[in-house]
Amino acid sequence: MRQLFVFVLCIMPACLLAQQRYRLTPPMMQYPSVFFDKQVLVDLAFAYPNTTIRYTLNQKEPTLNNQIYRKPVLINQHLTTLKAKVFGNPYLPSETIAATFIQAGQAIAQVEQSLPHPNYPGSGKHALIDLQGGIPQVSHHNWMGYQIDTVQIQLTLQKTALVKSILLNFLQNESAWIFLPETILVQWFNQATGAYEPFGQLNNQATKPSFKNTCVYQMVHAKRAAQTNQLLIQLLVKKSIPDWHPAKGEHAWMFIDEIKVY
Repeated sequence: MRQLFVFVLCIMPACLLAQQRYRLTPPMMQYPSVFFDKQVLVDLAFAYPNTTIRYTLNQKEPTLNNQIYRKPVLINQHLTTLKAKVFGNPYLPSETIAATFIQAGQAIAQVEQSLPHPNYPGSGKHALIDLQGGIPQVSHHNWMGYQIDTVQIQLTLQKTALVKSILLNFLQNESAWIFLPETILVQWFNQATGAYEPFGQLNNQATKPSFKNTCVYQMVHAKRAAQTNQLLIQLLVKKSIPDWHPAKGEHAWMFIDEIKVY
């Protein structure tokens, strides 16, 4: 009986070790920018034997039944989300990585905005309309950073057009004090009256922590489509970080890198 007990003790660690499964790391996703004119190619990479990368373009989570990645993925449709995941026995599948790709809208001739913080100036005077960015890194040169109450942006289109919505792309990294704007206010210029009129509004409520480092695009839809060549955007930056945050009461940052008009 004693010999049997010793034998059981010896095999139990081996059984436990055999049952332990390790999770694969996510694949790397490489692309020049999430913004594109006609198309963009996206590379996926994972250098471990006997594994495959599977991906989707329909907002669903990748499974073993989905497309295997073999060559760069061509994206040419507005607001396409690419999700990818690594599979391979005997490991657990990786976490999913995802990026949403955004097509250019109406041509913008000129943009004027409040001066960003000197430490985060963006990539130049055309930073908000250069089709570059969407990289979830605070240090990336495309981000324009603000720590002021209100950011004002004026857009002039190349020609008068029917405008139905505005897309703005932000960085959200609350662990680095970077929040989405509390409110986005958009007005359109009525050429007949020579005055700006309300276009649309979007409010963000930071009621619970979100410490992910991610790009977030937000759409402001018109209450009624406007025929115009000028738009005025006001971004109200969070003045006081919420109580659940370690920096509660401090003035938040807002990072933006691109605006599109549709």
